[in-house]
Amino acid sequence: MKTLVTLGGECFEAAYIDVGNADGRDGVLYYFKLKDLVKDRGLRNVSIFRSGTDRVFIKDYDARVESVRLNVLRRAFDSGAFSFETPIVPDRYHELPLRATDFQPQKPADDQTIRRFLKLGGYWLGFKHPALSLNSYVDFECAEDFDYLGGTVQIFYRNLQLLSEQGYFRASVVSHPISLKVRPTAKLIEEIESPEGFKTTHSRGEVKLTQNIHMHGPNARINVDSIDNSTNIASVSSERLFVRLRETASTIADESQRAQILARLDDLEHAKESGGFLLAYQSFIASVADYMTIFGPFIPALVVTVGRGASS
Repeated sequence: MKTLVTLGGECFEAAYIDVGNADGRDGVLYYFKLKDLVKDRGLRNVSIFRSGTDRVFIKDYDARVESVRLNVLRRAFDSGAFSFETPIVPDRYHELPLRATDFQPQKPADDQTIRRFLKLGGYWLGFKHPALSLNSYVDFECAEDFDYLGGTVQIFYRNLQLLSEQGYFRASVVSHPISLKVRPTAKLIEEIESPEGFKTTHSRGEVKLTQNIHMHGPNARINVDSIDNSTNIASVSSERLFVRLRETASTIADESQRAQILARLDDLEHAKESGGFLLAYQSFIASVADYMTIFGPFIPALVVTVGRGASS
């Protein structure tokens, strides 16, 4: 059992259940049960698919897979590929992909993003869900966190020092010259719980504490600190929607990912007539998690289609 915090403000328990075959596909499925710790939205079953082909080319796979799987879960929340608001089907698992690129070093987050994560981690792990100990503290010297943000002990320590000087943390008394063990202060707790506290975001590279949100016109998308001058795709026909989705998928340079997305699109379009559209939609969203910048404008139209498929 691992308690994880995301940049978007989620906090959840991830319990690893088992590994199993992938229903005839070349690869395996890792099964997890996630428990929401933010709004008591219940439990979710999630599986992570790793292809046999990717496994061959991943160095130090066995040593790193545990941390990488946990960060696949976190990044699914950050990208919007999955959330506790996602509709669920009882006794079914929401599948996410585990790619070879997930094992590659992540682009280092900037200091503002690191400090946001430290504040959220301090609040959820040090105040709302602390370890059951009189001397409990939050230890940010964690391999999963370093991989998640592309950080190092030195980068985390530097930002913890600054936040401590600003009154957000108290350092624990330890013998090591560098310690990432801290306790949150009342200042940190009051800031996050205030009406003007942290806002939920999903983009790691564009985290902001306050945002102006604009909506324009029918079927408008949410626009953060900007005005919507783009074409609204929500009104296009279902047939035209899938044509445009395939055109967009064809621009992806990575051949294997392009093929996977096109396959998920085929499943999604077929599910309109055969049923199971919700599951096919979830699989498609998981496959385009790394390309939401180009696929994001299509989501409102797909959501409408999901609603129709679920009610038919």
